[in-house]
Amino acid sequence: MQKRILICANPDLNYIDGSSIWAQTIALAAAATNTAQVDFIAKSTPERDELFAPLKTAQHLTIIDGAKHPHWQGESYRRLSLPMMAELAVALNQTNPYDVVIIRGLEIATILLQHPEVLAKCWMYLTDIPQSLTDYDAELRHTMQNIGQGCQKLLCQTEGFKTLWQTLVPSLKEDKFSLYTPVIPDIPDSLPPIAERPMRAIYAGKFKADWMTMDMVEAWPAIHDQIPNSELIMIGDKIHNEPNQPNYQQQMRQSLESTAGVRWLGALSRELVQQELQQARVGLSWRSESMNDTVEYSTKILEYGGAGCAAILNRNALHEQLLGHDYPLFANSVEEFSHQLTRAFKEPKVTQQAAQRLTQLARRHTFSTRVDEMKQWLADMPSVPRVKRKTRILVAGHDLKFFTLLQSKLEATGQFEFLIDQWQGHDKHDETQSQALLAQADIIFCEWCLGNLKWYSHNKLPNQRLIARFHAQEARVPYMSEANWDAIDHIGFVSEHIRRQALEVFEGFPIEKTSVIPNYLDVTKFTPKKKTGEAHYTLGIIGVAPKSKRLDRAIDLLESLLEDDNRYCLRVKGKNPLDYNWLLKREDELAYYQQVFHRINSNPKLRHKVIFDPAGDDVNEWFTMVGFILSPSDFESFHMAIGEGMLTGTTPIIWDWEGAAEIWGESNVYNNKKDMLKIIIANGKEIKMDVAFLSTHVISKWKEILE
Repeated sequence: MQKRILICANPDLNYIDGSSIWAQTIALAAAATNTAQVDFIAKSTPERDELFAPLKTAQHLTIIDGAKHPHWQGESYRRLSLPMMAELAVALNQTNPYDVVIIRGLEIATILLQHPEVLAKCWMYLTDIPQSLTDYDAELRHTMQNIGQGCQKLLCQTEGFKTLWQTLVPSLKEDKFSLYTPVIPDIPDSLPPIAERPMRAIYAGKFKADWMTMDMVEAWPAIHDQIPNSELIMIGDKIHNEPNQPNYQQQMRQSLESTAGVRWLGALSRELVQQELQQARVGLSWRSESMNDTVEYSTKILEYGGAGCAAILNRNALHEQLLGHDYPLFANSVEEFSHQLTRAFKEPKVTQQAAQRLTQLARRHTFSTRVDEMKQWLADMPSVPRVKRKTRILVAGHDLKFFTLLQSKLEATGQFEFLIDQWQGHDKHDETQSQALLAQADIIFCEWCLGNLKWYSHNKLPNQRLIARFHAQEARVPYMSEANWDAIDHIGFVSEHIRRQALEVFEGFPIEKTSVIPNYLDVTKFTPKKKTGEAHYTLGIIGVAPKSKRLDRAIDLLESLLEDDNRYCLRVKGKNPLDYNWLLKREDELAYYQQVFHRINSNPKLRHKVIFDPAGDDVNEWFTMVGFILSPSDFESFHMAIGEGMLTGTTPIIWDWEGAAEIWGESNVYNNKKDMLKIIIANGKEIKMDVAFLSTHVISKWKEILE
């Protein structure tokens, strides 16, 4: 049976450095074992392909866009914080338990101490920890002991890290540890010898003071003058802020762009970096003297060796252990660096000797070697006991705001789990992502019958059911007609009149494959609360875009009320219509709102009687100020605000749009202003709701269809 692996690591693959390459590589290696299905949490939405492209095409690997709103109750984020990474890992494990959770980052690991059931599955790889025992206070020692004892496996980059752990947590057994040294691509069978390569030095990585990148570039002109046709290649685009050097970023960038003989290539994929390395004589991995006590070594020296390069690096205990005391290109000062770099160009035999030493080291760290090791680690560990599998539903759509609450209630039944395919528009999506998710689903649920329904109806697997929900706008676009109707098992409509309209437009679709299930009204969220003293003089409307919402009708009603009593007002809650980009591009829509706003602002009676309240998740509180909830639209499919208002004890005033009486009852629908005014002046009436709208009924109906 395939193991399930989740990777939750602090690096962001939209930025290229050694740690993000580590995260990419461990994901690819785990997937390449062919014995595991790997989920990789992306810290921010994948935008750059230098590191994300191989993950997108790898078999047995799914990228989870952690920043997207399906994971965060409708909110989206530019980038996840480390606590959010930990929170998401816990939530994903609850939905469908993993066998292994691979963690990089002390802060994430510390948060998981609160979730021992997840910690027990973790393979911990921590390099952002003090490397000297004297830097551990009692609290940090206690944290490390709990992590070490609670996790399943400790992945150590070097023997030095293993020794550190054993000193901090002496009770740990030997089988708790596995060496996870840096990984490089497999080494080609033949590499160009040093003497046949251009006079080229190379650096690839982050730009940072302790990485001596400014010093390298500043030392280069003197070397360049001595060596005809020499060139320094700099690769990477992550330039750090340096608190003690306020202008570091600007100066580093300027040096990269303007120093003679320096060619700055910016960010490159790992494959392109390897190509550049194979054309260079010597790589640069010189660091600050303050880093000489490290037990962590750079992936870059292995990549240099894997490409047949030599490397200039510090003489320290770790490097002498790895390469020997007599390695010829150690450097520990600016003078030694300049001397060794000049020597690397002028003495190709010495440089070839250094390159061979590095290549021997690199061969122990290739991708294929690591895949074999991980395959054995997975084979040696027991699988997580499986509970009876829930029905896995793949929800696909561009706008899931009406589905989120329904999903949470269906999850609470314990029968269903959900995958989310977030589309970017009516017909825009990541097809690779959709295919990967499709392979995991029992049921596909298309929220809205748009391009999502068309695509899935032509791509679903024979054993899968395809269910969709139809709102209203779908009748005005062609996607439903372009779908494979034979592949559609069921369509739920939010109201009877929308089903009637849809089946008139899409003539021939079998009515027996349809049902009418209202939108979910949350009776726990929308509850009667005491109204403010002015509520029975206050009209309310939620959402007034597009113009078919007919804000002008609400103002007409307000004006009529103000003729006899100036205590009446209208509260408009929601986003300002002029903040919608699509609306600003439609001349008729824009002209409508300009006219409405001019009407309000130019009329002394209206100017202070129309109050605009911002959008927000405070609607239940907002209803305490409102006595009458309006629905003056030309048409609606359902109009959630009416039901939410009725649940809070707010009287509905509904214009006679098609289907309104079927949904909300004839007594709440009006075809003339006189009757509306009568009810408002009388301070409302008894409110009765159809039981079909209540939460339990809606959940029950959807369960019947999904089971």
